Amino acid sequence: MKEKTMNRFSFFSVCLSGLFFSVFGAAAREDAHPAAKEQVYTVTEHIRFNEGTLPLKNGGILLSNFGTDTLNPLNREGRGYIVLLDKENRILFPASGVLNAPKGMAVKDDCLFIADVGCVVVYNMKKPEWRPVKIAFPEGDLFVNDLVTLGDFLLVSVTNTGHLYEIDVKDCDAVWSAQRPKPRKVADIPGANGLAEYEGMLYVASYDPNENPGGQNVIYAVDMTVPGTLPVNLMGTRYGQYDGVAVSPDGSKLYFSNWKNAEGKAEVGYIDLTPDKKNAVTVLDLGVELQGPADICISDGYLFIPDLPANKLYIMAL
Repeated sequence: MKEKTMNRFSFFSVCLSGLFFSVFGAAAREDAHPAAKEQVYTVTEHIRFNEGTLPLKNGGILLSNFGTDTLNPLNREGRGYIVLLDKENRILFPASGVLNAPKGMAVKDDCLFIADVGCVVVYNMKKPEWRPVKIAFPEGDLFVNDLVTLGDFLLVSVTNTGHLYEIDVKDCDAVWSAQRPKPRKVADIPGANGLAEYEGMLYVASYDPNENPGGQNVIYAVDMTVPGTLPVNLMGTRYGQYDGVAVSPDGSKLYFSNWKNAEGKAEVGYIDLTPDKKNAVTVLDLGVELQGPADICISDGYLFIPDLPANKLYIMAL
């Protein structure tokens, strides 16, 4: 290992209403030959419990950090902050008492949406002088985890309840108005955690909030283009504590992070989505022992892997 420092209508209600999980589907096949070690870079500057990663269209990667002394994904200390990793590593939105345990992120127009404890926090990236606002979730929906934009709507996962919500984000500025959009529950998938979408296919990683994964804690695919489609289990019996998911640019691979495989170890790998590969799973060799790989992303031929407990961001050439 070489280490360096460094407008779509709301089809949620059509496709997902009444959705429930299924542990059946295309079984995963484990690849007998893990991928060889690749070039891996390590970033530690400004990293303090980095959970989320998000590539920006104009370049750079956003990193969400808890900023706390100890790891607590449901803390309310107000020490969370956002880093921009570009030509240099700098704090874009410093800790100000607004963010607690920021996790997954998504951008729609000028709005940056950030999953946080019991809410989604919204910043206006073009008008940073505007105070960020919070879109509150129903009581009990605390572990708001990830977000993905689909047209004019935002899909949000809540891990502790397994709820999926949609938020109308057609008008970014409306978030700061009296008509602030409200989340509406559209589906349930147990342990719904990381989200990714590619050409109408939604991928959902499942993580057991009680740290006791079972057969329902896999990775699901939901064809959003076909109303009433049930989620398909892509992993077969290969359950775990799946956190992040990211699709390769050509849609042929679904990368994932997993805190706990069958051997109790953390891992990062991918599912081969090409039809003849039958969802074969390959585990990647980073040359380091991962502690808790969280919300991954892909940008410019690199896989960005935040190791949340380790306070490190690994960047792996693909």
